Amino acid sequence: MITSVPAISSDRQAVLDEFRSTFGSPGAVVALRASGTHWIGVAGVADLAGARLTDTSRFRIGSISKTIIAFLVLDAVSSGELSLDDTVGELLPDVPLSGSPITVRMLLDHTSGLFNVGDEGDVIADIAKLTDPVLRSQATDLASRYAAGENVLIPDRLFVALADTHDRYFEPGTGYHYSNVNYQLAAMVLARVTGRSVAELLRARIIEPLGLRRTTLAPDDMSLPDMHGYVAGATGAGLKDVTDDTLAFGNGGGGGVISTADELLTIMQAIVSGRLLDATLEADMKRATAQSSGSYGLGLATYHLTCGTFYGHGGAIDGTQSIALIRPDASSGVVVAVNLRKATDPDLLKFADTLICAT
Repeated sequence: MITSVPAISSDRQAVLDEFRSTFGSPGAVVALRASGTHWIGVAGVADLAGARLTDTSRFRIGSISKTIIAFLVLDAVSSGELSLDDTVGELLPDVPLSGSPITVRMLLDHTSGLFNVGDEGDVIADIAKLTDPVLRSQATDLASRYAAGENVLIPDRLFVALADTHDRYFEPGTGYHYSNVNYQLAAMVLARVTGRSVAELLRARIIEPLGLRRTTLAPDDMSLPDMHGYVAGATGAGLKDVTDDTLAFGNGGGGGVISTADELLTIMQAIVSGRLLDATLEADMKRATAQSSGSYGLGLATYHLTCGTFYGHGGAIDGTQSIALIRPDASSGVVVAVNLRKATDPDLLKFADTLICAT
């Protein structure tokens, strides 16, 4: 734990300890930069075996990865490798999608109408609807292996095909519905137009320029993060470790980044500050769409805290929940993560508000 204001940090530590204990997660971590303070707080343990949770412990950031993927797409736009108005059909002609054309912009702001595979519906029922016999055979094999307890991963093309077995929520561009499939496709587009993997782009455009050391992307990095994730079982059944459940990662575009609280805060501040991106594209990233009722732009969500407006994103995957919030001028921000998912909402937004708005 580091801090530049010890007296204040002790108060924050007590608040963090109480928050973790009340929610019941094995561990919790916070990174905060505000008003000259740089504080990293940890509470509890990294796993139920008692491994120490530290200020450099890595965790799965889940859907906060979408902000990073959106930035990488916009960076490719800035370099002229693609346009936000390009359609998926033009960029990925070998990836079938029925229905009206979907643009890159629609992927990033969740206005494509594509079904949200994994979070909604019944994947097993969807497999039976696949018309491509090769994909159906692949999906059936994966489902059998997963049911037998094997760690398997749904390939991004299969993710898209499963989504395409459903009707669109709406015609592209006419509504808003959050879907992980949008960012599977965004990552596929990135790899196609740049000729580089998303992991390579992450290293070249974010990790190396920012001097980071502990940020990686799954599935390229299949190692387990230090901070294990747990789900609450049936009453009295205890907690189940689901850290290594790789099924829903696909190509990692929807939620594959692994990082530390402090490195994630550095990434998010750099993105929101605009110093890594053309000003016009940065403004596009922050501008929330009318379809989302003003809450979601291109990979960035808008949050209204008691001390003002913040940009950021939430994440939840494999027993870990997190949130990252940054002031519009990027002068301050906060990251919070807990390693438990259960029916009770930990209300990370409210807790983050308490931390940063009291500074």
